[in-house]
Amino acid sequence: MATAADALVGELVRRLATLVDENGSYIIWIKDQTDDLVADLESFNAYLMQASMNQRARDNFVLQDVVDKIRNVVTDAEDAILKYTVETKKYNNRGLMKYLQILAYYAKVNESAREIQSIRERVRKIRQDHSPVLQALIDEPNRGQPILQRMAPVVEEEDVVGFDNEAKIIKDRLKKGVKDLTFISIKGMAGLGKTTLTKMVFKDRDLQYDFFTRLWVYVSRTFNRKQIFLDILSNFTKKTNKFHDMSEENLAKNIQEFLEGGKYFIVMDDVWSVKDWECLKIAFPNNMKGSRVLVTTRHEKVALHVDSEGNPHQLKFLINNESWELLEKKVFRKEKCPPFLEARGRQIATKCQGLPLAVVVIAGVLNKNSTPSHWKRVAENPFPEINQENQSYNELVKLSYDQLPYYSKDCFLYLAAFPIGHEIAAWKLIRLWIAEGFIPRMEGAYTLDLERTAEKYLEDLIDRNLLMVLKRRADGQIKTCRIHDTLHEFCKKEAAIKDLFHEMDRAKLEANKIPRRLCVHSSILEFLKSNDRPSSERVRSFLCFCSKETEIPPECLSAIPKSFPLLRVMDVEYLKFKVLPKEFYLLYNLRFLAVSTELKILPQNFKELWNMETLVFNTTQNSLEVKAEIWSMRKLRHVHSNTSLQLPPPPITGMANDLGSTDIKTLCTISPSSCTREILDKTPDLQKLGIRGNLAELLETRQGGISLFDNIQKLDCLENLKLINNALHGNKLRSFPRPEKFPRRLRKMTLSNTPFDWKDFGILASLEELEVLKLEEDAFRGEFCDVRSFVFKQLQYLRIERANLVSWTASKESFRALKYLILRNCSKLDAVPAAFAEIQSLKLMELYCSNKRATESAREIQQLNGEATFQLSIYPPDLDVISS
Repeated sequence: MATAADALVGELVRRLATLVDENGSYIIWIKDQTDDLVADLESFNAYLMQASMNQRARDNFVLQDVVDKIRNVVTDAEDAILKYTVETKKYNNRGLMKYLQILAYYAKVNESAREIQSIRERVRKIRQDHSPVLQALIDEPNRGQPILQRMAPVVEEEDVVGFDNEAKIIKDRLKKGVKDLTFISIKGMAGLGKTTLTKMVFKDRDLQYDFFTRLWVYVSRTFNRKQIFLDILSNFTKKTNKFHDMSEENLAKNIQEFLEGGKYFIVMDDVWSVKDWECLKIAFPNNMKGSRVLVTTRHEKVALHVDSEGNPHQLKFLINNESWELLEKKVFRKEKCPPFLEARGRQIATKCQGLPLAVVVIAGVLNKNSTPSHWKRVAENPFPEINQENQSYNELVKLSYDQLPYYSKDCFLYLAAFPIGHEIAAWKLIRLWIAEGFIPRMEGAYTLDLERTAEKYLEDLIDRNLLMVLKRRADGQIKTCRIHDTLHEFCKKEAAIKDLFHEMDRAKLEANKIPRRLCVHSSILEFLKSNDRPSSERVRSFLCFCSKETEIPPECLSAIPKSFPLLRVMDVEYLKFKVLPKEFYLLYNLRFLAVSTELKILPQNFKELWNMETLVFNTTQNSLEVKAEIWSMRKLRHVHSNTSLQLPPPPITGMANDLGSTDIKTLCTISPSSCTREILDKTPDLQKLGIRGNLAELLETRQGGISLFDNIQKLDCLENLKLINNALHGNKLRSFPRPEKFPRRLRKMTLSNTPFDWKDFGILASLEELEVLKLEEDAFRGEFCDVRSFVFKQLQYLRIERANLVSWTASKESFRALKYLILRNCSKLDAVPAAFAEIQSLKLMELYCSNKRATESAREIQQLNGEATFQLSIYPPDLDVISS
């Protein structure tokens, strides 16, 4: 079975071959050399695949070294090809040239050919240097290797803080009077205190009397099932020699026989996978005596799979006071912290963000005799101290990092390219990963496949507790996320070692150590104005996430494109460019662009950025006229803007410049006038569409009895539709579209300031796949809404904001699948429909700035909801101050 190593090399070779094919017309003079290089790499990869069949290959450091070197070779080859492509494109665009200019171009052709040849020599040398080890793996495919066992971590029992309530919750579950064997899981990120909490519970005196047999088993990532079974048996008998030659299944049967007779409590600490758990649980019999098995894990999937109730215990972070209490105990033991150090100490504790191991590690850096200046330095930035001066935390994180699949390691490290504490939009992170080339583009895969793969990587990092979800969308999808600050420091250091990215500060980069990706989050103007600013064709990405929007002065506008001509990613959304310099349109390799401007027009030469996949284009203007022929940008997938885009008409079908339909998935937001049949025919794969402007223009019936809205129904892939009415006067729109005019697969809809009549609200019930409905800023007007005769079959989330609704009636069938009801600024509403008391699926009802009558009705509904009682959130809590 092939390992991730040869799979990665195969992906790298495919990526290079694709680049060669896509730029074939531009690299015709060096095509032979590039084809030969691809052939060399394909041959080498076949050799690696043979070596990877050996079971020892998985942890073979030589093989991993080969992969890293091949990665560098492919990246350098891509640089050479892209650099040559840019030169050729410039050459083709110049028109008539002088003789010396032509000579200069052909000199660059020869230079590029030599560069490719040099890269081929590097490939040969890598193969030659590592051939003995690789050949040994091929020749001896069945030779095993001893399994390495990690020692269980040492956990200090003293100075435990913040776990009393957690321990009580676990104890209550352990003592629950069920006779069946019950599995209970505790989940949490590295260093959160899973083992510490479990030790507290394990040593509890009450539980010692409750359970006849108590065992602690440390599993770990590299566990040996047979050894674990032998260790368990050694607790029952000293005569273990007779077990050594038994099969693992027979060992499990012997354990069952020992456990069968009494009530037992076993801790399985640090389980890493569902497969590992299934291998071990067969040893634990259900003896119907109330036995319990407590499992700790870092992984969400494992915790859910293990827990008998499907309700794993999520370990909480310490609150700031608990962090300070723990820090004080660790540093000063039984003494109190001197008053002059307490403020700094509390600052340090707060920056540990509730992670107990971070507090413990930083306590090892401090001591009661440390100077105030030392405490101040640690308080300003404790995270390098955690990662550098004490290795225990670093090793824990490294263990989780090493266990990641090869492809997702870069995705994880890339999280530190954002500033510490930054709230990361999940959709943007996914698009950045794809643009950076972190998501494998398997043969025959489409962009949608890449995005689904990236989503799986994101979910996997969350499952492994390496990434925290901050917000979820109405349908449960991840909206924003971030990594813990201590993980941020680890990622930043590891990324620097791997040459993944470098965060610029006041320190200068060495000329021969220009990184692939640059991040500048502070002092951006100082960076752009500096004469020592790095300048290199090696830089692929430029990322800037300032704390506030920064306007770029005219003299600095061209600094980025001039310094880094081969950029693939340029995320400068927090920088404001009054205009885009001409050099910007020479960034032919740009795949991801996020920029803020003052432009009214997107000029024609924007189409030169033909590699663009994701465009985030913000402007201070009310609309943006797109002059560029975006229909010829064949890789464009997602277009986001904070204003109304006026799209150009596409080429006439059948004309020479007509390239057929596009693969655009997102257009958000465009003007109503852009919803023509010709434009929407070019975007048959559109999944998300936002329309902003005077929606009367979209809905009015034109000659022939049709409207522009009628064109939307042809979008069979559309799942998300936003209609934002920016008309100056909030008059009611004349008509609500008939049910058959909506796309059939619509799952999410947002209406804002539309203002339709409530009598038409029931029409939306005909959208059978509608799950999320947001009605914002007087989306519907009127005092009465009656939907008793309508059924929203799949609707799970309903939000109504700023409506003048007074009376609302519904039946229990109207919203039978609803989980979330959000009412905001509905200050005239008399009551929430009583029928909501009969909706068993309801999880949350939120009333924000409502009135006393409505909130009282909500409380009555909650009381009548029975066993399925939902969470009720009311703000402000004291509604007597609001007019009723």
